[in-house]
Amino acid sequence: MTDREKGTGWIFGLIRGICLALTAALWISGFLLTCYAEDMTGQKVLTEWDYPLIHAACVCVFLPAAWLIWKWVGKKPRRRKRILLGITLGWYLAAGALLIVFGRTVPAADSLSVFYAAQDMAAGGRDVILSRESYLSYYPQQVGLMAYFECIIRIWNLFPVSVPAYHLIKCLNAVWACVILCAQYKTVEVLFRDSRAQTLYLLLALFHFPFLMYTSFVYGEIPSMALFSVGLWIVTCRLGENPEQGSAVSKECAAPKGCAAFKECAASKGCTAPKGCRTAAESLSAALCFGAAAALRKNTLILMIAVAAVLVVEAFSRRRPFLAALAGICLLCSFGSLPAAEAYYEHRTGGELASGVTALSYVAMGMQESSRAEGWYNGFNFDTYRESGMNADLANQISRDAIRERLAYFREYPSYAAGFYGRKLLSQWADGTYASRQATLATFGGRSGFFQQLYEGRYSVAYIRVCNLFQNLLYMGAFLFCLASLRKKPKSAGPAEGLWQYIGLIGVLGGFLFHIFWEANARYIFPYSLLLLPYAARGWSLMLERRKS
Repeated sequence: MTDREKGTGWIFGLIRGICLALTAALWISGFLLTCYAEDMTGQKVLTEWDYPLIHAACVCVFLPAAWLIWKWVGKKPRRRKRILLGITLGWYLAAGALLIVFGRTVPAADSLSVFYAAQDMAAGGRDVILSRESYLSYYPQQVGLMAYFECIIRIWNLFPVSVPAYHLIKCLNAVWACVILCAQYKTVEVLFRDSRAQTLYLLLALFHFPFLMYTSFVYGEIPSMALFSVGLWIVTCRLGENPEQGSAVSKECAAPKGCAAFKECAASKGCTAPKGCRTAAESLSAALCFGAAAALRKNTLILMIAVAAVLVVEAFSRRRPFLAALAGICLLCSFGSLPAAEAYYEHRTGGELASGVTALSYVAMGMQESSRAEGWYNGFNFDTYRESGMNADLANQISRDAIRERLAYFREYPSYAAGFYGRKLLSQWADGTYASRQATLATFGGRSGFFQQLYEGRYSVAYIRVCNLFQNLLYMGAFLFCLASLRKKPKSAGPAEGLWQYIGLIGVLGGFLFHIFWEANARYIFPYSLLLLPYAARGWSLMLERRKS
C-alpha cells in the first residue's frame, strides 16, 4: 500500500459510502416524487408523485442516443468533441439572447434591491452605506454583488443608451454560462481522462434548461459559479498531476533557465508540468477566482471549505505541503473577499455598515412553517433584526428562543419533525426546475406569447416534466458513478481513483447538510446541479462501457 493509500484510505472509503447514500437518496426521491410551483403569485410548492415509467422510458431513449452520439464522436474525437462543444456554447448564447429579447425578465426582490444600490453608488450616492434603513444594512453580504453590478453600470453609462444596464448583466450571464461549460468540460478531462464522459457532459448540458433560464436572472449565481468552476479546474489540474512524472519532465528538460526556456523546451518535448514557472501563478489565479466567487455569492464558501478539506487531506497523503498552503491561500481569499469589499465601501463613503441579519435567525427560520414550503422564507430573519433595533445580540437571543421552542415541539411530535424535514428537503432537491420560473418571473412590457405560456401557461407543465426527466438523468448518473467506484476500476479508466476525484461531490454533500438547517429554497440548489453534471456524465459513460463489454 502506498503512502497515498495509507493517508486517505479510510477517509476515501467513508466519503465514497456517504456519497453513494446521498446520490441514491436524491435519485430515488427524484424518480418517485416531484416538487413544483403552479401559482406564480403565491409560489406555494406542491409535492406529488412523479411518473416512474416515463423516467424509465427516458433512460431507455437516452442510452442508445448517447451511444450513437459517442460512436460518431469516437471516429474523430478531438475534432468532433470541439464541434459538439461549439454547438453547446452556441446554444447557450442563442438561448440567452432569446430570453433577453423575448423573456423580458427584470430584477425583482433582492436582485432589484442590489441593483438599485449599485445604481446609486455609480451615481455618486452614499445612502446605501450610510443609511441605517438601507438594504445593505440588513444584508451586508450583498456588497460584493453590488460592487460587480456597479462596475457594469459604470461601463454601461459610458455609452449613449437609454436601455437599463441589467440587460448587459444578462448578456454577461450568457457568457459566464459558457465559461462554466468550458471549465467543467476541461475538469471532466482532468478528473477522469474519459473522452466519452466529456461527450456525455456536453450532451447533458444541452438539456439543462434551468441553467439556460438562470442566464436571465440578474443575480450572483451564474458569475459566481463561473469563477468557482475556473478555480476548481485549476485546483484539479494540480491534484491530477503526477509528481514523479513532473520531476522526470524537469530532468528531461535539463533544468532550463527561467520560464521562457522551459516553455521552449516543453514545446519541443511535450512537457506539461513545469515547476515554479506556472504553479504559483495558477494557484494564485485559483485563489482569486474563489475569492471573487465568494464575494458574489456567500454560499459559495460551502464549496470552498470542501475544496480546502480535500487539498489538506491530499497534502498529508502525498507529502506535498504546497497543497496545504494552497488550501490556506484559497480560504484566505474566500473568507477575506467580502470583508475587503465592505472595508472599501466604508472607506469610500466614510460610513459603516451594520452587522446585518444574523446567521442564527436564518437557522431559526429554517425550522419554521412558510406559505411556500417548510423552512422557506417567511420574514422571520428580517423582522427579528428590525424589531430588535438592529441589535445583533438581541436578534440572536430571540432566534435562540425560537429554536428552543421548535426543538421542544419536534421532540414532542417526532413524526411531525420527520415530515417537516422530509418535505423541506424534497421542496429543494426534488424540484427539477430549481425554481427557475419563480426566480425569473418579473417582466417589463409583457413577454412574448410563447414565453408567457412557458412561465405561467400550458407550456409550463411540459417545462416542469422535461426538467424532471433531466433531473432523473442527472441524479441517476451521479449515483451510477458512486456505485461504480465501489467496484474494481477497469483498466481502460483514467488516473488512479482518489479523494480528489470526489471534490465536487463533497461540495454537494456539504450543501445538502447545510440546507437541512438553513433557509430553504430550490434556487439555492441550482449550483449543486452544475457540480453534479461531470459526475453524471462519468456515471453514464461507465454504464455505456459495461453495455459494450
